[in-house]
Amino acid sequence: MSRRSNLDIILKNMDTEKATKILAKSLYRELVNNGFTNRDIINFSKEMLDYMASEMRKQAGAAASGKKDRLLIG
Repeated sequence: MSRRSNLDIILKNMDTEKATKILAKSLYRELVNNGFTNRDIINFSKEMLDYMASEMRKQAGAAASGKKDRLLIG
């Protein structure tokens, strides 16, 4: 069985809070094992949050523009 299949099985049978903790721990260990420093990992986390915030702003903007269109039509 592939590593990807194992992860899929684990995530499907686990609550998201627990899965998130396991994923964070696994990713941290993987980054450390590949030579990333704690500072690098903090910077990575910041970039992840910045990207997520940007995507959320895009989604909010798209939802808002969709509402405007409906108001103009209706």
